[in-house]
Amino acid sequence: MSVDGLTVARDLSLILLVVEAVVVAVPLVVVPFYAIRYMRRLKTPIKPRLRQVRGGVEQAERLSKLVSAVAVQPVFWTWAATVGLRRGLSYLAKRR
Repeated sequence: MSVDGLTVARDLSLILLVVEAVVVAVPLVVVPFYAIRYMRRLKTPIKPRLRQVRGGVEQAERLSKLVSAVAVQPVFWTWAATVGLRRGLSYLAKRR
């Protein structure tokens, strides 16, 4: 391929890249613009549903804390006490 052919190919590829960048960038600019613009219309019907979702999340949080306190914490306390006793006994055994 000649130098002139490479130059033309380079220019065409750069033009193609610019067009591709514009095509990719336009939705990233337009979609948030319209989303913000129409958010005011959706705000009123969404508020009650968001309150329900918040209540469900708070209930799930309370439940996970309860399960943690009842099922998981005793296992961790037992494991930690066992490791602590082993290290303490190994320290005492090394001292003698």
